[in-house]
Amino acid sequence: MFKNIKGILSDIDGTLYFKGKPTYGAIKAVSEIRKKGLKLLFFTNTDSKSPQTVLKTLNDYGFDVSYDEIYTPIIALKEFLNKHLDKNSYFITTKEVEKEFKEFPKVQGSEIPDFVILCDFHDDWDVKRLNQAFKYVLKGAKLIGSQGNNYYLDRNGEPVIDTGSFIKMIAYASNSSAIIFGKPSKHFFIQALEKINLHADNVIIIGDDMHSDIMGALEVGIKGILVKTGKGNYYRESDYEIKPNLIIDVFSSILQYI
Repeated sequence: MFKNIKGILSDIDGTLYFKGKPTYGAIKAVSEIRKKGLKLLFFTNTDSKSPQTVLKTLNDYGFDVSYDEIYTPIIALKEFLNKHLDKNSYFITTKEVEKEFKEFPKVQGSEIPDFVILCDFHDDWDVKRLNQAFKYVLKGAKLIGSQGNNYYLDRNGEPVIDTGSFIKMIAYASNSSAIIFGKPSKHFFIQALEKINLHADNVIIIGDDMHSDIMGALEVGIKGILVKTGKGNYYRESDYEIKPNLIIDVFSSILQYI
């Protein structure tokens, strides 16, 4: 099944580390994968932190990863906005991520923004911010979500409502649709393939989220491998019509198949 694999898209939180520590054998497995000559892209929906913080967290855990090997929704959004510098936006983000967008035009005064950009904003869950976003979308702004997760698991393994749920709420209330930049967006997976310059047939994804990681990958022809860490620990086959290509206990188990 995996004999033609030349690259791996790896989810990060819940896959490489979980509850504040690396999953069993993950650090060594990354090194072994490199020795086999496979390309790696660390492919995450983390939208509450800057890409630099995502990288630092991996490095602090002991993973040998460089900046050009990570791809986050914040990177994808900045690539998009750089192509639309004549447009202004209303941003809902964490304080840390707000700094990532300081170079881009923001809505002023009574203007209606071209884009409403909604990311994780757990450090300031103010319903007034969401309501302002809703009103802008009603008046014609395009709703853009950094990623589509309904929830995530925090450092203690507890579920927390995530960006995708807020996006769906505003889209529903305003009878509109949203552009999603992170997983499970088909375009996000295509962008990842472009970054590692490989075809879908030659790539696998390893992740703990059946919806965002596996179903998103299968839609573009990438083989999906579910790990039984993080959200994967709650996977029940009966809940899904589509199945992963393989289920493994931890990230390092992939070494048995490549």
